[in-house]
Amino acid sequence: MNYKLILLNIIFFAVILSCTTNKKIKATDSISKLEKPNIIILLADDLGFADVGYNGCKDIPTPNIDALATNGITFTNGYVTASICSPTRAGLLTGRYQQRFGFENLPGPRKKTATVKVGVPLSEKLISKRLKTIGYNTACFGKWHIGGESGDTDLFPLNRGFDEFFGFLEGAALYIDPLNSEKKYMRNNNELELEEEYYTDAITRESISFIKRNAKNPFFLYVPYNAVHTPLQATDEYLKLFDTIKNPNRRLLAAMNFAMDKSIGEIMTTLKELGLEENTLIFFLSDNGGKPKGNFSYNLPLKGEKGQKYEGGIHVPFLVQWKGHYPVNKLFKKPVSSLDIVPTIMIATGLETDVTMNLDGVNLTPYIIGEKDASPHNELYWKRGKHFAMRNDEWKIVKMDKNIELYNLQNDPNETTDLSEKHFDLVADLLAIYKKWDSKNIPAQFGNSKTEFPFEEKRIRRTELKR
Repeated sequence: MNYKLILLNIIFFAVILSCTTNKKIKATDSISKLEKPNIIILLADDLGFADVGYNGCKDIPTPNIDALATNGITFTNGYVTASICSPTRAGLLTGRYQQRFGFENLPGPRKKTATVKVGVPLSEKLISKRLKTIGYNTACFGKWHIGGESGDTDLFPLNRGFDEFFGFLEGAALYIDPLNSEKKYMRNNNELELEEEYYTDAITRESISFIKRNAKNPFFLYVPYNAVHTPLQATDEYLKLFDTIKNPNRRLLAAMNFAMDKSIGEIMTTLKELGLEENTLIFFLSDNGGKPKGNFSYNLPLKGEKGQKYEGGIHVPFLVQWKGHYPVNKLFKKPVSSLDIVPTIMIATGLETDVTMNLDGVNLTPYIIGEKDASPHNELYWKRGKHFAMRNDEWKIVKMDKNIELYNLQNDPNETTDLSEKHFDLVADLLAIYKKWDSKNIPAQFGNSKTEFPFEEKRIRRTELKR
């Protein structure tokens, strides 16, 4: 008997078995060999960089968000494409800088004389639309805010690749409004007359229902919570947990933040119970930084806040988890962007990509799993009106007023020292790179770059003050 041959056969079949059962992917693997993953994007609204436990928050427990960090990747230099909520959502869902299609400002009611629709133009394909082509069931539950406020129904979620929608179109809505006095809540294309649950809980209720109904079909679930955006509203159940916080506004923010974290935990529990956790690629991030005197969400030690191009406005909590495929409890320190979510999803699900799509994001998988060691981006850019910023691995320029400021983010990540007067040539070089990028953009197609809150958010704030 040839024992050597028998041993070689055993080794051969062991290798084959290990290859077929190992779920870890390479960036070059064909997705046809793998089960298509479910995709979930959990998006917070105006969440401060400092208001999650894994970034050191002490007064608000966020165990479920922290668990995503423990079980996945923390992008310590994770960015969104704007410091206000609507443009950043346009960039996130298209994978393209929103300036490419003139979406710099907040949408609002279209002027009677305007010819351009207010929202992401139909020429831009959202990731939801792309995933529909390969058999995904899709849903959006929460705050839309990228078109349709002016009544253009073709910009509604159901016409942008989503099978289901439960939420509102505008930039803000009440969390406690059982009779829907603001007439904002919608299910699909129809206005709801009644929603009795606290709105964060209601979004989660719908999300869990969708997951359960699609447990045997690949799904894309986009959950843009309006928490922790104003108005500051919370139930007594959540508020009583934070009696020790003296500032009443911060107490409300804490209760809202906790409610969102609890909701994320409920979604994760549902995935585990259905055996879907390891086949679900999950992103968590905020749409921009917090506004300490607005919603009392904090960004320290980062400089700046929502509406600004400093780190506090654009550098956000940003996590990704894909158990069995991505490393766990890993810090990824190179700059990444919310633009990268779309191409990462496309590669993970087997969607074909080509240069004609003009995506500005990159597939993060090879960087996450260690196949590539370089930085995913040479530069990242931000622009709204006359204000702009740009960063590379080391340096960042910011124009908020008349002058261009320069910061060394490697040595000074909190932008405490402006070095522009010491490095005139470097500022000029970086400005030239920025202008080359901006030359590929088109002018803002709607809105006003000086307006931070459109009319419906101002109305919500007036409602909050009356209460």
